[in-house]
Amino acid sequence: MKNAWKKVASLMLAAALGVTACPVALAEEAPVQPELVARVKNIIEVDGYQFKDLNDNGALDPYEDWRLPPEERAEDLLSQMDATQKASQMVHLTLVSKKDSWFNENNVGFALAYEYIFDSATEAAKRTNEIQELSESAPLGIPVIFSMDTEAGAAFVKDATFLPDEINQGAVNDPELVTRLNQVLKEELMAVGVRMALSPDADLITDPRWGRNQECYSEDTDVVQSLIVAAVQALQGGSELTEDSVIATVKHFPGSGGQTDGVDGTPLTIQEDSIDLHLAGFRAAIEAGVAAVMPYGYSTVPYLGGDAVENSADQPAAVMTDLLRGELGYTGLIQTDWGLNFVGATNAGADILGGAGVRSTRQLVEGVDEERLTDACRRILIAKFQLGIFENPYVDEENAAQVLGSEEHRAVAKEAAARSFTLLKYENASPLAGQKLVVAGTLAEDVRALNSGWTAKEPVELAGTTILEAFQNKAGSENVTYIPDASQVPADLSGTTAVVVIGEASGIHEPAWGTDTLEFPQEQVELVKALKDAGANVVEVVLMNRAYVMTDMVDMADSVLLAYRPGVTCGAEAIADALFGETAITGKTPFQIPRTMEQVLNQREDLPKDIQDPLFEYGFGIEVESFGA
Repeated sequence: MKNAWKKVASLMLAAALGVTACPVALAEEAPVQPELVARVKNIIEVDGYQFKDLNDNGALDPYEDWRLPPEERAEDLLSQMDATQKASQMVHLTLVSKKDSWFNENNVGFALAYEYIFDSATEAAKRTNEIQELSESAPLGIPVIFSMDTEAGAAFVKDATFLPDEINQGAVNDPELVTRLNQVLKEELMAVGVRMALSPDADLITDPRWGRNQECYSEDTDVVQSLIVAAVQALQGGSELTEDSVIATVKHFPGSGGQTDGVDGTPLTIQEDSIDLHLAGFRAAIEAGVAAVMPYGYSTVPYLGGDAVENSADQPAAVMTDLLRGELGYTGLIQTDWGLNFVGATNAGADILGGAGVRSTRQLVEGVDEERLTDACRRILIAKFQLGIFENPYVDEENAAQVLGSEEHRAVAKEAAARSFTLLKYENASPLAGQKLVVAGTLAEDVRALNSGWTAKEPVELAGTTILEAFQNKAGSENVTYIPDASQVPADLSGTTAVVVIGEASGIHEPAWGTDTLEFPQEQVELVKALKDAGANVVEVVLMNRAYVMTDMVDMADSVLLAYRPGVTCGAEAIADALFGETAITGKTPFQIPRTMEQVLNQREDLPKDIQDPLFEYGFGIEVESFGA
């Protein structure tokens, strides 16, 4: 290993710069030496400046010269790459385990930071550094971009701050809060070496049956546009990438909220009179300079005449090339969803191939014209130069522990959760402090239900407080009785407040209740009924992916609080604070709530606010300064 761990500190500006603000003088200012960190390759000196000799030829190549524009550096590097190396940069593998050759020989371009880094923040940073070292040792020394599914924050690292899902953020509808949440996300990602967020989601909520509505902001286009722009700008810091940016990836183009019968991966139901509504969030993101767009990988788009990512090689380039690049004028990175027809997607315009592996490079070289590979690789390299990772792809491993899960970040997450809670019904409420309480329902013990499923899977344990634990901590364990199901409800609960947690367990693609019904499971109905029949004051806390048929549940309850997906880190504490009257409840429903399943079946799947006479309209919410006061 040559010059291992060598660091070069930033140089001072020329003295002349400190004595004049003249525009002419500034135009002639000397380049500022960036910090270089090399663990494998040599550092060379030219013209009094220092550079990394990434191709190990002992000379300064244009792509190694940080003084040059990213575009010029990219063209030089492309001239040194063969078709296989270009295809390797398009590979976006899933990092469940690590094989050194993927990086030091094949030099793949991207790695989804999946469960491989789900340990402490320090360990996560150490592992990304180790992989960057392997990439630096490759013949051309091209750094890898780590990505992460970030719907719930940097939640594939154990110590991260798990943020409320987008559905919660839509219930608040505050761009400033979304900005702060994404600043938290950005800081935590960068601390562990992740420079690409696979979020935010610009899909418009139009069908409550779709199990991914919790990843969406709203069924209102204005809300989606404003919050998308806030998220993109917070992550990237502006319309162009810099060394302080995390790539925002807006998804799922052209808008996957309306899927046939609400089933994930079915043909999108977009029509001529609805397509502009679904495109609204994407247009706003593109205008804001979003660096990456992800088309939906598993759905055809009959109205447009093709697959979203041309999953079949014989499909026309209707979505990515004709619509996204042509009509919308998008020039950034196109990142596919996972596990698709890589050759077909590339020929149709994709740049980065989710779920591809080293073996995929041969398919690409054999099935794609090299000019198309060069086009995709050019965009990728320019982004990497803009991010500054050629100069320093490494992170401070000890600092990561100070950033992830910090008190400041937790406070933002808790505030966002608290402001999202929405009261649908508010009757017979009394202060909970000093009461003997019942906490009921198995979801009260399920910490994973506080977020959607974008984190490490079971049996991995998540570091968070359950709703039951939060109430025990607030009221004292001796004052809280836990009742999991109807069979354990005592005959008489007169004068007792029962907080019953209902809704869905955590999930991603597969709706827990299926798509034929949005009515609550029978065991939850029986539990609420038993509590009410026993004379309890019933307060329902609803953990939800989407709008449910709530007529019966609302009728049986005294109060109904929508908590949505408030976050593993602080969500339960925020619920307890709200019901103990310590925080105001001000959230508004980000979608209509139907009376019956018939209403759902009669609405158009691709149109927002299309339920006639819903139980609760879009934007409903009872505001109270202090619950029970």
